[in-house]
Amino acid sequence: MPALSTTSPVTILLDDQTAPANERRSRLYLDLREQLLIDSPTDLAAALGRMQSALDQGLHAVLLLDYELGVAMQGLPAHTQADKPTSQILLFESVKCLTADEVDAWLQGQDENSSATLTGLGNNMTETEFAAAVDRIRQHIANGDTYQVNLCFAIHVALYGSPVALYRELRQQQVVPYGALIGLSDGRWILSRSPELFVRHHDGWIESEPMKGTTAVDSSLDLASDPKNRAENVMIVDLLRNDLGRVADRGSVTVPERFIVKQYGNVLQMTSTVRARLRTDVSWLELLEAIFPCGSITGAPKRSTMQIINQIEPSARGIYTGAIGWVAPERPGTLGSFCLSVPIRTLTLSAPDHQGRRTGVFGVGAGITWGSDSLSEWAECALKSSFLTRQTTPLTLFETMRANRALGVAHLERHLARLQASAKSLGFAFDAQAMKGALQTTCDDLPTAGDYRIRLDLASDGSLSIKTGRLDPLPTPVKVMLAPEPTHSNDIFLRHKTSNRARYDDAWRQAEAHGAFDMLFFNERDELTEGGRSNVFIKIDGRWYTPPLAAGVLPGVMRSILLADPALAACERIITRGELQRAEGVLVCNALRGALTAELVEQPVLASPNVR
Repeated sequence: MPALSTTSPVTILLDDQTAPANERRSRLYLDLREQLLIDSPTDLAAALGRMQSALDQGLHAVLLLDYELGVAMQGLPAHTQADKPTSQILLFESVKCLTADEVDAWLQGQDENSSATLTGLGNNMTETEFAAAVDRIRQHIANGDTYQVNLCFAIHVALYGSPVALYRELRQQQVVPYGALIGLSDGRWILSRSPELFVRHHDGWIESEPMKGTTAVDSSLDLASDPKNRAENVMIVDLLRNDLGRVADRGSVTVPERFIVKQYGNVLQMTSTVRARLRTDVSWLELLEAIFPCGSITGAPKRSTMQIINQIEPSARGIYTGAIGWVAPERPGTLGSFCLSVPIRTLTLSAPDHQGRRTGVFGVGAGITWGSDSLSEWAECALKSSFLTRQTTPLTLFETMRANRALGVAHLERHLARLQASAKSLGFAFDAQAMKGALQTTCDDLPTAGDYRIRLDLASDGSLSIKTGRLDPLPTPVKVMLAPEPTHSNDIFLRHKTSNRARYDDAWRQAEAHGAFDMLFFNERDELTEGGRSNVFIKIDGRWYTPPLAAGVLPGVMRSILLADPALAACERIITRGELQRAEGVLVCNALRGALTAELVEQPVLASPNVR
């Protein structure tokens, strides 16, 4: 059982957003002592023994258990995971218990000025493939192999920015009792907004709240009385009663609540509660062997259904549908109090690449019975994942170029070189020859006279969109204003020309509404950066300077041309607000307009542009 060395700071927040205002039910773990990696059931047994010793010494434990660990515990072969397993036990010196408001305040203090942009990369199962999988499951049901299968697939995304910022946004979408914000030592993050309790233990009693039955808040369906959803819930309750019965005092297993419907964001979910008196001689290993993974995310009967899942699902689930939770130190030699969630509504993010881009996997699934219809089950998956997918934005790279019919696109190779560099950094498909052909066709179709604006958009799959418009003359000098709010130099999107630029577009439009051409920005260090649609050069003591890219500047095509112009003899340099105010001259430039002399105008009262 290897121990993990810490290379990145470890963050563990277990977040109960449903707690009453005066109750400290969220848990922030401090002072990491040890991480125990779990690759197999043998590792699990050793790690649980070490955990029990640590608990007896007063340490606090956090469990992260992959679904595939549960598969191995059943003696079944599991999918090979693309990433290393997440399963581990983390041991901490202390825990700080927080109210929901205190969690709000703590989250606001983490990466306070950061942003998060989430883009969709597609699913690992199409709707057609999902329907075929449902048909296969119905055949297994007809053969008597299973009664119900929880069929899951993965939604793939990319995150540009901060996982903490994304968690803050997701937290506003759906209030749940079992949220988790977890940053691992290898740079991966887990963002969970789970509404489902797996198992909880306190004072000798153990409870599970399996969740089966889903509909939209605005649906006319009465979830608690719907025969199909009740049947799903009953099957899983029976499975959990059997699992808990293996570790409970004889006759103590009860179902005190059935078919309870609760709202989580735009979704209604139905749960029942299974409760039992835990035997005093049960060890952690015996407990997990009896109940893990939770039956609500496998189906019934558990083992044979997990075999079917392995055959049908296209990839490993990872932490999704495994377990996340805490264990408190109490009386030595006892299990003590603990609480584990079923990590549904859970996003796992990779460590960032050299450009700060993280890829992510978000699992979603539905319980398939004989009466299931693939269209409605697919719609249910879309409903469950909507709190995440509505955060995703279609991201494109684009170039805005000056062109005419006679000469084609000005500075075409520079535009394509920048576009190719951004495509490589952000994981976009790129075909230079296809772009050149499409642009040539566009230029051939332009009127014979005049200059035109051509905008080429590149989607992540390599598909292109081209729009054109007349480019009218612009009198100089142009007026420029100053933006009221700073940019942040570590924002990855400042280095690429993407559709994620609402803040910049709002800025130049505000400037235009006040009779100006553009609005200039400063970063968090109050260093001049660029305009909403232009780079900027200023003249100080007879010499031209432009802000460095590291200040948070797009590598503009015209900027590169001016820097290479020996007549201008410009160079990069940090430029302060005061130096801009005292400048002997100001130029703004872009590939459409070239270099334009500019002058600062008196600032009207401006609204802050939308943060992008």
